Amino acid sequence: MHVLILNQTFYPDFASTAQLMWDLALYLEARGHRISALCSRAIYGTDQQHELSYERINNIEIHRVTGTAFGKRRMLGRMSDFLAFYAAAFWKLRRLPAPDVILSLTTPPMLGVLPMLHRQFLDQQRRRRLRIVHHIMDLYPDAAVAMNVLRQGSYSQRFMSRLGGRILGTADAVIVLGRDMAERIIRGYHPGSLAGRIHIVPPWADGSLLKPLDKGKNPLAEQLGLRDTFNIVYSGNLGLAHDVETLIAAIEVMRADEGIAWLFIGGGKRFEHLRAHADLRAWTNVRFMPYQDREVLNQSLNLADVHLVSQLPEFTGIVVPSKLYGILAVGRPSIMIGPADAEISRVINEWSCGYVVANGDAAGLVQRLRELKADPQLGREMGARARRVFETQYDRPIACSRIESILRSLVEAG
Repeated sequence: MHVLILNQTFYPDFASTAQLMWDLALYLEARGHRISALCSRAIYGTDQQHELSYERINNIEIHRVTGTAFGKRRMLGRMSDFLAFYAAAFWKLRRLPAPDVILSLTTPPMLGVLPMLHRQFLDQQRRRRLRIVHHIMDLYPDAAVAMNVLRQGSYSQRFMSRLGGRILGTADAVIVLGRDMAERIIRGYHPGSLAGRIHIVPPWADGSLLKPLDKGKNPLAEQLGLRDTFNIVYSGNLGLAHDVETLIAAIEVMRADEGIAWLFIGGGKRFEHLRAHADLRAWTNVRFMPYQDREVLNQSLNLADVHLVSQLPEFTGIVVPSKLYGILAVGRPSIMIGPADAEISRVINEWSCGYVVANGDAAGLVQRLRELKADPQLGREMGARARRVFETQYDRPIACSRIESILRSLVEAG
């Protein structure tokens, strides 16, 4: 089976979709499949370029197309990057050997229109139908409305909704990250026709690389002087979909609590907003670190006594924060700051591996953090349950096998 992965980011980018698709490519390649990836030469979110436009690693071919590289600093520059990628990727797609199936993601938004158009040309030239699987990481245009980039009911929003419905309607299968996302799509786009073609495959982590590590044996904890503190960690993107205000209020309440360290590792638009508050309010127990390389990610995630995940209510069914699955892998408890019907909240509640706190409930967050600090055994029990559910539900081979099964069934159906 020849699979083409279509996404703006791919190996070796830090973006979560790039890392997930590299994991999938390695899994499928090891299973004997031919893998092509069509992505941007620009390093995602920056004005830098990858050195190689073409790279072959075993049986994985990576095709990187050149376009603008303004990065995320200005909206017009980002739109230019998107439009340049659409044009360059479609031109390249028309010239690459035809795959059996295209796995199309959602960076940039509406990327699924490219394989839809490509299939119209290709099906006129060959007997075997090109299969298309739309893998939704962020649901557009709903995300743009939630971020106040588009106004609900505007011409642009209505046009993009119709286009999004067309992309979903023509896909042979649709992969979503959670139950809330599946429910939103069925409710808002194709209530009847999509029900049998939607597959839920949560994000995953690699349990062979991420596993529990005692803080006393963690070299990074020793290096940072965090072996003897109660460490509250937020690791990953802190962007427009995430609740920062509840975090700020809780940190302020707990600023005088002894033996506590808050650690924020990653980046994103709200990351700098939080850092500015830390400077303004002179918080002495809050640290900020950049994204960590995968080689040290296990040590980084194992710094935590408890991890934080957050999501604003308006993004329910639009995004599913992937950071939870790495937290489950290292066997640490989580506190989700967000709506109870979000996928992350459901997982935590169903498996009793942490707590869910409503947006704005800083007092509730403080209470749960203080409970975990006062009762280390409680945290250990939650962490053990987290690792057990990870091994049975969310490890990399499990998720990648599900995707392989979806792709294979479509190709074999002809």
